[in-house]
Amino acid sequence: MSVRIGTFDELPKLIQPGHVVLDVGGGIKPLSRANFVLDFLSWDQRTGLTPWCRDIWPEPHFSQATWIKWDICSRDPWPFKDKQFDFVLCKGTLEDLRDPIWVCREMMRVSKAGYFETPTRIIESTPGIERIRYCGYSHHHWLCEAVDGGIQFTFKHAQIHAYSRFHLTVGPSWLSGRREHHALEILDGVDGIFSVVNRWFRRLNPKYETLGLHWTDSFVCRENVLVDKGDVEANFMAFKKHCEGIPDIWVWK
Repeated sequence: MSVRIGTFDELPKLIQPGHVVLDVGGGIKPLSRANFVLDFLSWDQRTGLTPWCRDIWPEPHFSQATWIKWDICSRDPWPFKDKQFDFVLCKGTLEDLRDPIWVCREMMRVSKAGYFETPTRIIESTPGIERIRYCGYSHHHWLCEAVDGGIQFTFKHAQIHAYSRFHLTVGPSWLSGRREHHALEILDGVDGIFSVVNRWFRRLNPKYETLGLHWTDSFVCRENVLVDKGDVEANFMAFKKHCEGIPDIWVWK
């Protein structure tokens, strides 16, 4: 097993001319170099967007015959043999799924190596990325973090959107040290205004926006299961405390 943090831009150096490549969940914007695409969207439902890396691989390697419409979380083994592929890509998909663990295990089964990319937990804990009332992207289900040898998924509980003490913001935050509810949470709206004003001048450092992992043979994939409300809130607060120790998390615009 070999796992390292990396970037999507490295793919042209890692994918060799003779490699057979699979794109998992790339229906909206597949990798041009992918020989096969596995996605819930059918060939006829493609959006027509320019595939990833078309400047490097001008002609898509996939075709209608190798575009497989499939519910990748169905718990039905994917229609491929063990280690059939030399490389598998999964970009911007795992955070949306109902069962990312199953998808990770199937990627390891059908491929010898690969790369997957998700938004970081940092960006998913930051208000105003999509709308000021939400942290990160409202349609994402999971908070994704790198762990030794792979990735950990924590369910993105709706409470993360509700209270400012869970939010990563530029400048001051009301009640940032409290773990329990407090009457002063009525000031959360004011805190949101401060956050918007401060973000006129600073932004989240781009290097903390995405998590990319390259792997060979296999990787660790696990869920951090939190059921009790207090455990959920304590986890949110612990992550916020961790981020306060990152000196370059915010950069001037």
